[in-house]
Amino acid sequence: MAHAQPQQRPGADDPLEILIERLDSGELELPVIPEAAAEVLEACRDDENGARQVAEIMQRDPSLAGHALRLSNSAAYGGTTPIVSLSQAISRLGLSTVSEITLAVALKGRVFSVPRFDAQIRVLWVHSAGAGIWAREIARMRRRNVEGAFLCGLLHDVGRPVILQALVDIERELGRTFSDEAFEAAADDLHPAVGATLVRRWSLPDWMADAIAFHHDPAAATEHRDQVLTTALADQLAHWSLEGDDEDFEVIRTLPILEPLNLYPEDLERLLEVRERVGSAAHSFA
Repeated sequence: MAHAQPQQRPGADDPLEILIERLDSGELELPVIPEAAAEVLEACRDDENGARQVAEIMQRDPSLAGHALRLSNSAAYGGTTPIVSLSQAISRLGLSTVSEITLAVALKGRVFSVPRFDAQIRVLWVHSAGAGIWAREIARMRRRNVEGAFLCGLLHDVGRPVILQALVDIERELGRTFSDEAFEAAADDLHPAVGATLVRRWSLPDWMADAIAFHHDPAAATEHRDQVLTTALADQLAHWSLEGDDEDFEVIRTLPILEPLNLYPEDLERLLEVRERVGSAAHSFA
């Protein structure tokens, strides 16, 4: 028996147009945060009982527990005395870092996983972790919310793997093959909008969605500019610290976003000093 061929819509030859149409119509399938990760993030907001709740939740999730133990024993997190229990790991890392690890584990397993693009996703993941850590350093220097800054940095490129996976699925659905250039163009153009849509779907704050939506164009943001600017600078510093050289840092010195952030040359020098530590921590998330 002959099977009906998928119906071609206008613009079906252009993967970018297909994605825009599905994003606008709400048809683009978006991943969800695993239940255990959502529970840990909620428990981390409880200053009184949070550590006990986190330990109980993580005991039910070997992946979360394993990552917490591994990171607590890593050089990036001051691991000198061996840690062998979750309660010790939480005590060493603190609830803030445990929250970061939890979301990182959830993202890596559920979102930053596109088998066809394994090598590209690995690089993107380390960059995202680096941006999260840089955002935390910037926020700490400026006496802002370090936990929120970290999440904005970690999530700023979350739309990219979502788009890559969506296009792989669309290829299968339509029986077509898109070029690598088409994949790259779609991810470049749409990842801020898709990432912002995703974090709103996860019920994360509007300021986080704006930080993701405008991290390549901070001047276009009309609200939450502080978070947008911090995320934009963290993105630049992550590229520099993981891929660039000293000449690239000279370009960073001239970025127009430094002035509204009230960062002066001596502040940048202090950030420069933690490059090695940030890189080590970013790679530890891998």
